[in-house]
Amino acid sequence: MPIVIKPLPDQEELSQSLQLSRQLLYKKLKKVEEEVREIVEKVMEEGDGALHYYTKKFDGCDIKKWLIEEKELQNSWEEMDKSFQKIISDIEKRVRSFHERQKPFSWWGEHSASLWGERWRPLHSVACYVPGGRFPYPSSLLMTVIPAQIAGVEEIIVLTPPDAQGKVKQEILAAAFFLGVKKVYRVGGAQAVAGACFGTSSLPAVDKIVGPGNIYVTAAKKLLQGVVGIDSLAGPSEVVIVADKTASPHWLALDLLAQAEHDPLSLSILLSPDEGILLETKRYLERELQNQPLSFSREIPIYLYQVENKEKAWEAVNFLAPEHLQIITENPEKDWLKIKNAGALFLGPQAPVALGDYGYGPNHVLPTDKGAAFSSPLSVRDFGKFSSFIFPQDDETLPWEQFSQLAEIEGLYYHQRSLLARGGKEWPL
Repeated sequence: MPIVIKPLPDQEELSQSLQLSRQLLYKKLKKVEEEVREIVEKVMEEGDGALHYYTKKFDGCDIKKWLIEEKELQNSWEEMDKSFQKIISDIEKRVRSFHERQKPFSWWGEHSASLWGERWRPLHSVACYVPGGRFPYPSSLLMTVIPAQIAGVEEIIVLTPPDAQGKVKQEILAAAFFLGVKKVYRVGGAQAVAGACFGTSSLPAVDKIVGPGNIYVTAAKKLLQGVVGIDSLAGPSEVVIVADKTASPHWLALDLLAQAEHDPLSLSILLSPDEGILLETKRYLERELQNQPLSFSREIPIYLYQVENKEKAWEAVNFLAPEHLQIITENPEKDWLKIKNAGALFLGPQAPVALGDYGYGPNHVLPTDKGAAFSSPLSVRDFGKFSSFIFPQDDETLPWEQFSQLAEIEGLYYHQRSLLARGGKEWPL
């Protein structure tokens, strides 16, 4: 299908398009959910036997030992060339520096004559899922493991699928060794998520499972959330770019294609009030696709919209709540203040999404499918939790009578008794 330039639809039409997109995603999830439910239940009942069965079925290999030996991790790092080692080292420094600033703190304060507050503590155990496939994704390992380490998680394991020979990509093993991860398991898909939720003879149960994966991984996380902690349900990737006449059409085309190449269900949108920019970007897109077509032949998920002005663009962005937002305008440092909903913002011509994907600092595990309207990127905060506390003192006048009246209204007899006993008005038995 050719790429066309259209006027920006009104919010009602955008809402209908979004509704259709969500319905498609829901139907796709529902289609695999029955199969995933069967996988989850089999893992729950059969443990390692189910892991073995599904790994052979989906990955085509017969795994004898799930846990990869630490020596293999070390060898993978030592066999990597110096340029790869430097890339991982440099990214680790940037990502760690950014995430160090996120660490939450406990607090306490005085209330009347008493104390109250919140105590923050890291989770005990976390599984970081790193996708497999034709290419390795060491960046996903860095983005999930580093914030868990900063939070102080005691037990961090990595789950990643093997290839048909039962091997895990060397780049992933090398990055794990560099970060000091001791436990990497060669298992992926819904069976890995279920194994980390319930535990098996070989795979420990964890408090939370984080990291991106395919639709089977997402469906398993959806089924098991509440039984085990999860970060988010990842949908197809998205970018919205808002550009004016100062932007480079060639760069815009490359940025749109960089997002589109993820998946035929990805979404790449360019909003601009400048017709010339849109026309030139369209020409570059067509030229690039002639030279290097996307790996799938279905509809190219790229949309070019002309807006009346930038204010209309900001309205559309806040409605769409995209995973990634690039602002390539004359004054991005002012324009970004108009944004309420976006997972990650990339300001100025030198900030393509790919710069963030590979570890400039912020996390690349982001809310999708309008999730940025109500949730945040993966962070150190996802690897811990708060407990509130109160410590009333004897010399404080406490609201026993008032709260007992509310307990009576709510029909909670022993709540009322518990309060009145301390207020000196206990009923005789």
